[in-house]
Amino acid sequence: MNLRGTLKKDEPMATHCSWRAGGPVARAYWPADLDDLAAFLAGLRIDEPLLMVGLGSNLLVRDGGF
Repeated sequence: MNLRGTLKKDEPMATHCSWRAGGPVARAYWPADLDDLAAFLAGLRIDEPLLMVGLGSNLLVRDGGF
């Protein structure tokens, strides 16, 4: 998989939420564009949980992460 976006592991969600609270996510991906997003999604396992987040306004992630 040739991705052009940014992939971070164990990313603390507190830095991405307006509430500044929340534990880590296993992987966080910021795609470069729509084609890059499509490539990332095509590479995921069918049973892998996925959460798409916008700008993080009014988002509260539990301390245990996602």
